[in-house]
Amino acid sequence: MAVRDIRRGPVPASGPDPVWWSGGSDPERPLVLVVGGALGGGPECTRLLCRLVAHGHAVVAARLPRPVPCAECTAASVSRLIDRHARTADTRRARVIGFDLGGRQALAAAATDHRIASVHLVGTPVSRLFEEPDRILDLPPATVDALVSATGAAGGEQLPYLLKGLALLPEQLYEIRGQVWVGHAPDDPLTAPQDLALLKLTLERSVFHAFGATGGTTPRGGAVHRWLVDGVRRAGAPPVR
Repeated sequence: MAVRDIRRGPVPASGPDPVWWSGGSDPERPLVLVVGGALGGGPECTRLLCRLVAHGHAVVAARLPRPVPCAECTAASVSRLIDRHARTADTRRARVIGFDLGGRQALAAAATDHRIASVHLVGTPVSRLFEEPDRILDLPPATVDALVSATGAAGGEQLPYLLKGLALLPEQLYEIRGQVWVGHAPDDPLTAPQDLALLKLTLERSVFHAFGATGGTTPRGGAVHRWLVDGVRRAGAPPVR
């Protein structure tokens, strides 16, 4: 089945439709929803999307709605995207890939929408960044600029206000029934060690993978894409008895 691109670039900031790419549409193919963030999950991941289609999935890639936070940035936005593709993919056991801020959406949705069979995170902030938003201004300038662009903030000084209060609580994470795959790097500025500890304590089923040092950004590139493809494949395999 040929890959069908809806768009080749990201949705404009004012665009009402967060979906910018889809491929492999087929009601019998399991849905993989890719939620982009500030530092990943955009057009640079097109090869990843094509590989997922080649492995038999119906793939939909979406951008973070802007501005953040807003009603569209709740768990319901991910569930609505799953609802929207119920006729073009098998959504009964969906997989959701979340890059940095997009991973926060994916986790929040998985806590309430049990159609989500697995969540695959890359460089995702879970709690500390949102509980101590002033830390945002201490991030590398390139990361601050990317967050400003992704969230629609007027400038870096507005980020603490926009992101304050988005921390996921332990009682939310306890509700996640699907398996969660957590990709992180030791020098990733968005994923704090405290977040990893929180996930290990609260998730019922999880797989953690440490990538090498990234030079102060979130993990990216071919190694991350291979890990994601393998994780999606393994998450869909029947359990070993």
